[in-house]
Amino acid sequence: MKLFFLFFILMVNLYAVVSITPVNIGDKPGYSGVVKGSFETKRGNSDVDSYSAGLRVEYDNNVSYLIWSDMSFSYGKSSGETNTNKSYLHIRYIHRFYKKDLDWESFVQSETNEFTKVKYRYLAGANLRFYLQKKHFGKLYAGCGFFLENIAYTTSVDPQEHNTRLNNYVAYTNKFTKENSFSYILYYQPKVDKLNDYILSTAAELNILIYKQLILNITLSYNYDAFPAIGVEKEDLSQKTSFIYKF
Repeated sequence: MKLFFLFFILMVNLYAVVSITPVNIGDKPGYSGVVKGSFETKRGNSDVDSYSAGLRVEYDNNVSYLIWSDMSFSYGKSSGETNTNKSYLHIRYIHRFYKKDLDWESFVQSETNEFTKVKYRYLAGANLRFYLQKKHFGKLYAGCGFFLENIAYTTSVDPQEHNTRLNNYVAYTNKFTKENSFSYILYYQPKVDKLNDYILSTAAELNILIYKQLILNITLSYNYDAFPAIGVEKEDLSQKTSFIYKF
């Protein structure tokens, strides 16, 4: 009965979560991943349909490199009107650069979001990443690099953009036990030729082990785009509580 209850929670409430927790070479050798998905239908006083799914796959060779990919999509309607329609794909390669605490990263990303009027956004870039680990105090990361950005909007007035942006971030993670952890990340991404045109993204995440591989995830995120598409708000704030199953 307990296993059935856990399976029911997993199938009904598992949301497409993009984890912000940084990973290190050798943390989890071999293949690992997370499968995510949800479906919700409401009728009567509410008329709601929402769907989301996601997959994260990681390979760590336990010596010099790891590669991971995160993909998800979400779609929702309320009272016959679409209120969510977005997709996301990120692939990142991390290689030990010189010492154990210095890596280089390369990444590509693709995303769409109907409600920020982004028809598509493609990224390709590279970073250097330094991290410092102190027992009982967690791990602190700092990254710097750049990426090329290609954006097309669904509006007829916003021009297609081809940008080069700096990619600076700091991140922190601390495991209280093997699966209970807190993570925080902050990105600052200005254009190299127009520093007042920047994207600021920050998120905090708490993971709490419920049973075996089933984890409760609570995420609070804030995004600021200094120059979004016309008619789109500069700020986005969201909070999500979800369940994750790790394998």
